Amino acid sequence: MLLRPLLAALVPFAVTSAARPAAPAAAPQCPVLLDASALEAPPALPREFRAAWITPVDGGEWPSRPGMTDEESQAELRGAIQRAADVGLNAVVLHVRTAHDALYPTSRVPWSSYLVPPGGRAPGFDPLAFALSEAHRRGLQVHVWFNPFRAAPPNRSRTAVGAQQVARAHPDWLVRYGSQQWIDPGFPAARREVLDAILEVVDRYDVDGVHLDDYFYPYQETRTIRTRVGKGKRRRTVTRTETIAFDDADSWARHGRGTGMARDAWRRENVSQFIAALYREVKARRPEVAVGISPFGIWRPGAAPGVYGLDAYSEIYADSRRWLREGWLDYLAPQLYWQLDGEQLRFRRLDAWWRQENVRQRHVFPGLLTMRVGSRGAAWSPSAITDQIAWLREQRAPVTEAAGHVHFRMSTLMPSAQGALGDRLAQSLYATTALPPANPWLGAQAPAAPDVTPACDAAPGDGGAAPAPALAVIPGDSLRVRWWAVQLRDSLGGWRTRVVPGAERRVSAELVPGTTAHAVAVSALSPTGVAGPSRMVRLR
Repeated sequence: MLLRPLLAALVPFAVTSAARPAAPAAAPQCPVLLDASALEAPPALPREFRAAWITPVDGGEWPSRPGMTDEESQAELRGAIQRAADVGLNAVVLHVRTAHDALYPTSRVPWSSYLVPPGGRAPGFDPLAFALSEAHRRGLQVHVWFNPFRAAPPNRSRTAVGAQQVARAHPDWLVRYGSQQWIDPGFPAARREVLDAILEVVDRYDVDGVHLDDYFYPYQETRTIRTRVGKGKRRRTVTRTETIAFDDADSWARHGRGTGMARDAWRRENVSQFIAALYREVKARRPEVAVGISPFGIWRPGAAPGVYGLDAYSEIYADSRRWLREGWLDYLAPQLYWQLDGEQLRFRRLDAWWRQENVRQRHVFPGLLTMRVGSRGAAWSPSAITDQIAWLREQRAPVTEAAGHVHFRMSTLMPSAQGALGDRLAQSLYATTALPPANPWLGAQAPAAPDVTPACDAAPGDGGAAPAPALAVIPGDSLRVRWWAVQLRDSLGGWRTRVVPGAERRVSAELVPGTTAHAVAVSALSPTGVAGPSRMVRLR
């Protein structure tokens, strides 16, 4: 009975407290545009492909182990992407298919054992969609990396779910080769299945490129044969090594023997026709998606004068020179995994040779063996990589070829890596932001200059703080904008560049936290990377 008067007295107080007006949100900082005609135009946008491979193989960057929680997996992947942006890269080459498996959800193949252990729980998110979102908002391209004909990842052949799936569905496709299991490229249906898996990713995801490395037919393995010879006290063991033959007798009998080609030539043709079909069908779907291949650095011994070594043409049946000369790719990343002045001067001579063979003027972005920096054993110094990058720039500058390279691999650029190479690059060779080179053969039209106006309707930031000053950007014509290149000028005339996804219609005018740029120039990049004229505004 006595509680009622007390409750009645408390109710007005509660209502009054709940209805107390909140502190007013800080007003947006609305930029004022001033006459920019007296300002010098912004500097030309540097172009250089700066990428790194990200893979789970051999203790990789992501996923570093199977069975992580979704939060752990996302944090690790986000960390690698953020580091790529911090170092100054503009692209990542993300391993999404190490074998007959996937690091993205699909009904075609099982989850990769690098991400999901046998009997483990599938992730509750789409890793590839997550990677694309995280990379694109940081201005990074994502090229998805496939190993086409591996049935199982290295060292996991016996337990790989993907290989077991092939064995059940298409047992004739599966070839055991030494320690490996392989999908035989000699079967047209097998090539079609692998191609369709790649095209599914192109159809489903907003990727910037499709990337293949050099696993088509397997690199040769050998086996040791021990034989007892002699009699009595003279009996001894003789050891010899022989190359294991790739057992494609079935596909050769059914699809090769009647072609009139020699067996080796037929194998090369299987791979070349797969490459040609990949390029043709990716372009039929999304012409702007780049197709890149990273072959072994030596096409044939002696082709580059003075360079001898493994013969990729005859051992793994990769006629990579033909793919480049035919234009079945948009960039080639030959694996030049030697030091600048190392054995046979391979790095210098092979880079020159591949550029000489580039008759269709596509891009040649050498792969660098960055992982040797700080590695155990015969480690390279960080200058081994920085010298290569500087030398590659020098070779391309006089003839206006597009510069670029790909680091194998991202782990050596991480903050914890020996040699601090990532920090060295960020502070020197990558100190200035660069855009990936354009692919004008896929479309040379340049976008018009955008319309740029003040953006004054931004929502308050965290804690009610005023949002950073921003500009509204609208495409100047109907050509789709893939990226905005935003150049910001400080009061002393220095410029910084940011790359913003083209779907955005607002760009920040904040130079550094709390400081508004003195001027901003915005230009649009087409889906093939062609830049249009910039629109510059002066701010107050």
